[in-house]
Amino acid sequence: MGLRQKNLHMRGQQQKMLLMGEELRFVSIETHINGDGITPLPHCDNHSSSDESVDNTNYGDLHTPDCPIEVKPFVGRNFPTLEKAIQFYENYGRRVGFDTIKCGSKKIDQLTIWFYMACSREGEKRVQDKQAERRCKSKKCGCNARVVFKFDSDRGYVINNLNEEHNHPMVLPNHQKFMRLNRVLDDVHQKFITDCAGVNIGPSLTFKLLTELMGGYESVGCTVLDVRNYTQDIRRYAEGHDAQMILDELRKKKESCDAFTYEYKVDSSDRMSHLFWCDPLSKKNFLLFGDIVSFDTTYSTNRYSMIFAPFTGKDNHGRAVTFGAGLLCSESADSFSWLFRQFVKCMGVAPKLIITDQDLGMKVAVEEVLVNTRHRWCMWHIMAKVAEKVPKSLLGNADFKELNSCVWSELIEPTEFEDTWHKIMEEYGLEDTDWFSTMFRSRQYWVPAYFRDFPASSLIKTTSVSESQNSFFKRYSKAKANLVVFLMNFNNALEAQRHQTAKLDYMDANTTSTLKTQWPIEKYASTIFTDSAFKEIQDQILEAYNHCSILAISNESTHDIYKVLDHFSNTWNVTYSELDSAFDCGCKLFLRTGLVCCHIFLVLKHKNFKLIPDNLIGGRWLKSPLVKSAHGVDSEDVITHVYVDEKKKASSILLGEMLSLYQAVSVDIDQTHELTSILRDARQQIFADGVVLSAAQKKQRIESFYGGEKPLVVEVHPPEVVKTKGHASRLQPRLEKAMRLKKKPLRQCKKCHEWGHHDSRNCDKIKEKELRRSRRESEI
Repeated sequence: MGLRQKNLHMRGQQQKMLLMGEELRFVSIETHINGDGITPLPHCDNHSSSDESVDNTNYGDLHTPDCPIEVKPFVGRNFPTLEKAIQFYENYGRRVGFDTIKCGSKKIDQLTIWFYMACSREGEKRVQDKQAERRCKSKKCGCNARVVFKFDSDRGYVINNLNEEHNHPMVLPNHQKFMRLNRVLDDVHQKFITDCAGVNIGPSLTFKLLTELMGGYESVGCTVLDVRNYTQDIRRYAEGHDAQMILDELRKKKESCDAFTYEYKVDSSDRMSHLFWCDPLSKKNFLLFGDIVSFDTTYSTNRYSMIFAPFTGKDNHGRAVTFGAGLLCSESADSFSWLFRQFVKCMGVAPKLIITDQDLGMKVAVEEVLVNTRHRWCMWHIMAKVAEKVPKSLLGNADFKELNSCVWSELIEPTEFEDTWHKIMEEYGLEDTDWFSTMFRSRQYWVPAYFRDFPASSLIKTTSVSESQNSFFKRYSKAKANLVVFLMNFNNALEAQRHQTAKLDYMDANTTSTLKTQWPIEKYASTIFTDSAFKEIQDQILEAYNHCSILAISNESTHDIYKVLDHFSNTWNVTYSELDSAFDCGCKLFLRTGLVCCHIFLVLKHKNFKLIPDNLIGGRWLKSPLVKSAHGVDSEDVITHVYVDEKKKASSILLGEMLSLYQAVSVDIDQTHELTSILRDARQQIFADGVVLSAAQKKQRIESFYGGEKPLVVEVHPPEVVKTKGHASRLQPRLEKAMRLKKKPLRQCKKCHEWGHHDSRNCDKIKEKELRRSRRESEI
């Protein structure tokens, strides 16, 4: 029989129900018969409009899944609740290998009387008039497999209509782990993902850890895309509310501990523009070690590009310590002035010396707010520019390195520095160079010779300690983090910093240093100084023992003067006063660093001192129980109580017990099965109805991550994305672009198969551009 253009309309089944005067049609299966075969036409397509044409493609033979009777649906099967009915059909889909979707429902007085589910491959792919930018594949193939649940007051929810036939094969067993029904982020997954997000672990690494924890890819129950989507849900939850949420969190800390300080400022649109915060322990550290402060800013720590500005110093271990931090929306003098003002207000006293870069806004702010604070510029930033300012012929000149020796030396006086500087400028013809002239006029801000008489000036000569801390904080933060997540990351970094300090304190209290001499003063130094400071002191003691000698001794009315020669062939005068046992050396190492120099140690040895005099001990480098305040203010008055989350603490204890128990039984499979059975019984006892993770529970999980709900009223809004210095790239000349492009290696385009600097994504655009250029050239 030949093919005939014949459109026979056969109606297989149609159910209509009249309820409350309203006609409802739940299932309608129509088929068209043509010469190519039979094509089902779905009537419940949530993805296609009513006027779309249906593609009569033959999808193949019909497939009826085979499964045990206990999981097989049939008309008349009833369930006590709608949740049980939905769960049954989803389990059926998991068992035989197809995904399900919820197509529709009918409610009367909040009671669902009809509920309709179908195979996820029902319906047809939506045809777009406009060509899609991305190549998208579709699972839709017009499958008619579906089930209808009807509510019965006596029996609960009953299967009223069922179609088991699919027009596509079932998912293979080794592929079923990719089905949506088998990719469910349950409570374990969500808790693990939120914990990883809290410590700045990204989705890819989170998925790898989760795969290892759950026993492999077969049992992980999700994909990396699911983890990434959930992470985005966490970030999206606080969108538009994070500024208010961070202020609410800081307010809670203030209510918990009065010594906690935070200040903020908003602009005319009620958007946050300035923020400063400092916890009690940071304030205590400032009173102990905050005589010298390094201040530097960094970027890319939050999604708004707000400028992160921490105040950093050095503790008694020589390690960086954070005194407080701020977020700014601009790098203007007014912004820095506001931040410095809040810092001094919080601490009660200004630092004695502050190190910054050459930023003009910082310089104006220091002069305006930190009136009695000595301002120093970072030497490294200045000396790094020398190579740009001198002729290239001098860069390879070994003799020109005497400029570095002159500038970096802390052993010369200002007059000697100036004479050497002028000599170098004249010798190499740099006296008329504007940059060198400007730097010489500002020499009091950066040359060490002008800080020789300033206490502890050699502790920090550059902002490298700040840059190191900025890099440290960036390891804990991400550029896309909102303000609440940024504060979490900052607190995690601060805890890591303090944990390392506590570990060093423990080592100082419970270990004994190795001595290298028989001198009692060395043993005494090992008992009072931190290990990092003692290493420096021990080197000075060995230097005094092995390489220094007294050339001459002169006596005056109130003091003795010792002329000491060191192994650098430098001669220094050490003055000793009998009245108060005071020592003073011309190298001024003790004044600049707080550590006794080898020249004084030699005089102590000569005078048979057994202990270091109190006036040579200082207070900065002592072990933590002995350390003294750098500002002369009693730091014990600062209340360092920190709020402890009892719920989080209890959860940590429970998790520790569970992991310990798991580790104990994991070596024995019988014990593992026994523990699994006990846990299932305990789960059933605690949660009699089972644990079904709903959208509300997911919301609660995200709220626990942020520490509370989103505020209903937002008084302070997040800032617009900040445009920081250097945010706009320089416009490159065409010649420079061409030269840079020429250096790039060629690659073959998969579309035109030509070798060039383009690919299949921009091939048409490049070709069109070249065609227009050739037309213009031909017209010329």
